Amino acid sequence: VKMVIKSKENKFFKWVKELTETKKRKKEKRFLLEGFTFVKETLEKFPELIEYIILGEGFTKSEKGKEFLKFLNERNFPYYIFSSSLIKEISSTETPQGIIAVIKQPEYQDISSFLKKEPNIVILLEEIQEPNNVGAIIRVALAAKASAVFYTKGTADPYSLKSVRASAVAILHLPVIRIEEIKEAITMLKENGFQIIATVPKGGENLFKTDFSQKSAVILGNEARGVSEKTKNLADKLITIPMSKKAQSLNVAVSAGIILYHILYKNKIF
Repeated sequence: VKMVIKSKENKFFKWVKELTETKKRKKEKRFLLEGFTFVKETLEKFPELIEYIILGEGFTKSEKGKEFLKFLNERNFPYYIFSSSLIKEISSTETPQGIIAVIKQPEYQDISSFLKKEPNIVILLEEIQEPNNVGAIIRVALAAKASAVFYTKGTADPYSLKSVRASAVAILHLPVIRIEEIKEAITMLKENGFQIIATVPKGGENLFKTDFSQKSAVILGNEARGVSEKTKNLADKLITIPMSKKAQSLNVAVSAGIILYHILYKNKIF
């Protein structure tokens, strides 16, 4: 029978807790994934990326937990059991399910390979600060067949617990790549034949009248300030989603969904 880890001084617990911080995640190239459905899906589809599974003591006593323990033992999969209070310390939810996995961050060496696909859409996130928005955009990007999501310094870490949860594991299916400077990414994308499209709440070309026949890189900006002036100047086009006069703006993840699916529709991809 496995020992239950109950002390905050436990070395393994301390290491896992540190993975809730961006700096440690970047250094270790590891992140945390929470929730039974997501962990199970990752075990089935990307077992090689899971390093450890952490179970809450309460979860291991439930029927679901007992079954899951049997499943892990049959496969000799490394797992640890934490007391309920330690699980609560790591979890990003009010009522933790009691299951967390430590995941190795996927590495993408050859960016150029997925820029060559035709027709192609990539997303660039510029200083989007809400982790739930970042995760939701990654989720819709995967659903709408985008090739990659790039994000700038100043964007909420896509590998945080909240963002990974909001992405519903989409982050493991799609390259999500950090860029230091948006200008470098734009230059690289232009060299690969992409038109650069920045989204603006007002005054841009009507989304539904825009030509999307060539490869498109869609830039989504900060929730409050939108896309920066510098980035607007580097874009080939500014586009706006038409809205009712009573509405001020749309949530950035909702905007991403509308734009991506419109591009797919225009290119008859589905």
